Amino acid sequence: MKNTFLCSVVLVLLSTGLCHGSGVITVDFLRGATGESVTFTTSVKPAAEPFLALTWSFNTTVNVVTSTSVDIVGQGYENRIVLDKSTGSLVLSNVTEKDSGEYELIIIPHGGEHIQGTVELEVLTAVSNPSISCPTENLIEGKSSVNITCDADGLVSSTLWLKDGKPLVSGDRFSFHHGNRVLSISPIDRKDTGLILCNVSNAISYQTAECRLHVYYGPDKPTVTQKPRRAEMEEKVSLSCFAESLPEATFFWTFRNRKIPGPVVHIKEMEEHHLGAYTCTARNAVTHREASEVHRLRGI
Repeated sequence: MKNTFLCSVVLVLLSTGLCHGSGVITVDFLRGATGESVTFTTSVKPAAEPFLALTWSFNTTVNVVTSTSVDIVGQGYENRIVLDKSTGSLVLSNVTEKDSGEYELIIIPHGGEHIQGTVELEVLTAVSNPSISCPTENLIEGKSSVNITCDADGLVSSTLWLKDGKPLVSGDRFSFHHGNRVLSISPIDRKDTGLILCNVSNAISYQTAECRLHVYYGPDKPTVTQKPRRAEMEEKVSLSCFAESLPEATFFWTFRNRKIPGPVVHIKEMEEHHLGAYTCTARNAVTHREASEVHRLRGI
C-alpha cells in the first residue's frame, strides 16, 4: 500500500513539472567495469529534516531502493547498494552488463519541490589477456605467408596491431580480417623480423599480447673483396666472400673445377697458375638457396 501511494505521489508531482532536475546527479553518463562498484553522486545538500521519500529506479519501472520511514530494496539489489539518505547518493556494487541502463532519482523533501535527476550507466566487461597465434614454422622471405590471430574475452571495441611500437596499416603486404582479429602478411619480408604486438581494448581496459617473428632470408648476391686490389706476381693475395643471409651462409669457392671450402681463399705467392676465374658460392641451410659471384684474379 505504501509503495502504491508513493508511486501515485511521484506520478502526480512529475505531471506538475514542479521539480529540480538539472545537475541533481553530477554526471549524465557513467561507465563501470563488470564486478566493480559505481557511485551515483548527487549535488543535493543535506536538509534540516529527513526527506519524506527517496527512490532510485532502473529503466523507469524497476525499483532499486525506496526509502521512506522504511527502506525497500528491489529484488536483485540486496547487499549491493549503499544509500546516503541525506544526499540521495547511491553506491551500486558488483555490477554486471545487465545493470546498463537509465537510473532515476526522485526525492520528496519537506515543504518544497521534489527533486529529480537521471543518469545513464554503461557496464562493460574488461577485456582479458589476449591469446595470439604466433607461427612456429620457419618463415622464409618471399616464400612464406603468415596469419596471426589475436583473441580476447570481453567486449573488444578496438584491435590494433603494431610492429616494433609503430601501428601497422593495411596495404601492400599487410591486410586485416575478421574485425582486425587476424593480421595477414604476404609475402613475408626480412623487415618483418621483430616484435608484433596485438593491442585489444574497450572503453575501460586494454591488454596486449606479443609475437616475435624471425624471418630467414638470403643469401643475397655475394660480394668479393681482393687484397691487395692490384696484386703483383709472387705477392700474397686473399679473396674474401660475403653475403647477407639469415642464418649466416656457408661458403665455398670453385677454381678450375676444384672446390675450396670457406669464405676466404689465401694465396701465399701468386703465380701464373693462380690466375683466372674464381666463383664464390653462398648457401643458406634453412632457405635452401644459393647465390654465386665470379671474380677474375689478374696479375700486374
